[in-house]
Amino acid sequence: MWKTSKWIFIITTVPLLAVGVGMIICGFLASPDALTDDGYPLNTFLYMMGGAFVSFPLMATVGVYSYYKRINDRETNLMENGLQGEAEILSREQTGLYINELPQVKFHLKITSPYGETYEMEYKDVVSMLDMGSINVGAKLPVFIDPNNNKNILLVYS
Repeated sequence: MWKTSKWIFIITTVPLLAVGVGMIICGFLASPDALTDDGYPLNTFLYMMGGAFVSFPLMATVGVYSYYKRINDRETNLMENGLQGEAEILSREQTGLYINELPQVKFHLKITSPYGETYEMEYKDVVSMLDMGSINVGAKLPVFIDPNNNKNILLVYS
């Protein structure tokens, strides 16, 4: 399961929120007659900048949270409602893409469902370097298969 650290949120978002709230407060304290260098009202400028410093980090946080929640919900749904089958690794190769310094691997799999049906498919996943030793060609690993879409799988490495 994917998790995000609360410290990442604190280090990246809280300072921006503090600056934004500070700008909004300064907008209330600024004289209505004060102008920016280009002639616009200073309090309006501070409200707009403060609003941006508050809204954009919050939108980014909600976006990251919903992205990881969608991934985790998919994995949880497959583990709870999916059919447990077996996947034989016919081939594997790195795609050259690294995500968070972890390689993405393209697998060519032979999937056997619990009903005895077999089919082949390609599957890409980001794999920890520690798990690379357990996923050799010919290895048989458990897999969870979506009953509604047999191309939607979750390969279990450990």
